[in-house]
Amino acid sequence: MLEQLKNITRSVTGVSPDAIFVFLGLGCFLTTCLIARRPLTWAWALIPGFCISIIVETLEIWDHYGAKGLFGTEATEISTIFLRHSKDILVMNLGPSLVVLVATFLDGFSEN
Repeated sequence: MLEQLKNITRSVTGVSPDAIFVFLGLGCFLTTCLIARRPLTWAWALIPGFCISIIVETLEIWDHYGAKGLFGTEATEISTIFLRHSKDILVMNLGPSLVVLVATFLDGFSEN
């Protein structure tokens, strides 16, 4: 089901899966800041996007491998699976993290 949703999103938007993750992460971060009425320097706004990315990747791993696939594989294969999917978590949260860093830097720079 998740794979079908990803394929539909790719075909409709015409962008790469990594770009979709970047936009999703930035959208989640900006929405959190907007709802909480906090500035872009508020690092706590990164947590919802991080949680969503972990949930999405967990569902994707479960969708691909299932219980039999995960519990029946060796530790090296499981670590390879987790490393491959951690890339998507990193991609989704890198943009918002950079926004927080740049906004904090610019905020500190403007005070001087």
